[in-house]
Amino acid sequence: MYYAQPPAKPIAPSNYDENRWQHTALRRRMLQGNWEQDLEDELYRHVPADRREAWGASDMSSNVFEQTVRQLSVLYHETPIVVNSDGDINSLVSRDSITDKAGLWPLMQRMQQYTLGMRECFMRIDVAPHKIGAIVDYPGINYRIVTPDFVVCDSSPDDPDRPTMYHEYRLREHNNKLIWVVDVLDIRNPQEPVFGMFKANEDGSLGDDMSELYMGHATHRGLTGENAYPYIDSAGKPFLPVVLYHAEKTGQLFNPYDQSQLVFGSLQSATFFTFYAHLLKDSSWPQKFAVGVTLQGLSALDQDVNARRVGISTDPSSILMFQPTDDTQPQLGQFEPGADVHSMLESIAKYEYRVATSSGISPAELQRTSGDPRSGYALAVSRQGQREAQRKYAPVFRMADEELMRKTAILANRFLGASLPEQGYRVSYQSLPMSPQEMEALRKDITEKLAAGLISPVTAIKMLNPDLSDEAAKEELVKIRRERAEFM
Repeated sequence: MYYAQPPAKPIAPSNYDENRWQHTALRRRMLQGNWEQDLEDELYRHVPADRREAWGASDMSSNVFEQTVRQLSVLYHETPIVVNSDGDINSLVSRDSITDKAGLWPLMQRMQQYTLGMRECFMRIDVAPHKIGAIVDYPGINYRIVTPDFVVCDSSPDDPDRPTMYHEYRLREHNNKLIWVVDVLDIRNPQEPVFGMFKANEDGSLGDDMSELYMGHATHRGLTGENAYPYIDSAGKPFLPVVLYHAEKTGQLFNPYDQSQLVFGSLQSATFFTFYAHLLKDSSWPQKFAVGVTLQGLSALDQDVNARRVGISTDPSSILMFQPTDDTQPQLGQFEPGADVHSMLESIAKYEYRVATSSGISPAELQRTSGDPRSGYALAVSRQGQREAQRKYAPVFRMADEELMRKTAILANRFLGASLPEQGYRVSYQSLPMSPQEMEALRKDITEKLAAGLISPVTAIKMLNPDLSDEAAKEELVKIRRERAEFM
């Protein structure tokens, strides 16, 4: 159904959460390409209205924040390897498995971008029918990214970066119009967990209980009874069907303002490029002029706004027409170009370079693909820099991915009749492939160290696959020896 105008989002229940929402929403818009109004607001912070009108259309072609985050988000360039020594997990992670049909790992590519850009992001796990066109296929697991600007959370002081209360603000249909509804999941009291849906008041507080309307029954409360809390593991312990991903483990639920210089520097850079486009169009050629005359053909501009002015359109081939003002001999000449656009573009490129390095990228790993110092649009992270980013982010993402696998298994066991182990998951990531030159150098280094007895075969395997554990490396060596004996 089409809705002409969705209602305004309620404010957050606290000043802290409202400020966090506002800043995180800016980051989300910049990652999604929906930041034109943010750029306009930034332009008006720098120049008055009359000058802004003269600049013309804003230039959104440069977004260092989005470019940097996207190039660092390479952890899921290939499907991660998931293993579990406690049981068979083929129905969870193999081809046509639960996670494969839900499209989890392709979705995680976007998830990492949001997590690095907004510093945190949520993955919500639901059990719902899968559809092929208009046909309902079968009940299965669904994964949904939820950005932090729609969530309010609480946590235990003993485990501060893991939520125990989750309020998600969502638009839902009610009486042929959209309203804001809060999904409430609360396990702060493990004996009395809560799952319900409530109408959101304008001040962000919880209003009428809408659970009957959207869930078909009253709010889930407690561990027993007809409407018992549904998200319980095999040990009878309640959990949240949500996983919070962190870009960095800080011991806090949210770290929303980290690397703000990258965000605001990107807006500043886009401001510079808008000014650059104005100068390139309007001030990059010598302008002809005359002395002792008045300019003819001026047109009144922007008379309906405060920034009223007069002007005349010109281009490099135009000659301005003047009318003598007195008996003075008129003189013709030309001005030098109003701006050195080449120097300006080089200055903006250097500024972008400085902004990009504020994300923590080593300057040695940040390069321009064209090799031209005046190319401000071609900032690129080298393959070595991307591999370093993989190693940096792998530990914190692994913790969340293993929690995601565990909770998916619990839901599949409870609602889909699966028999998956609910503990013991191990996730490893595949490194970006090396260039032929890099691979040859690494093979030579490993071979020489093995021959000299300086490293063990397990260490050699781990040098080729840095994300493998010692046990996984030993299993790989056993597999290689067995297959060599069988096929050679």
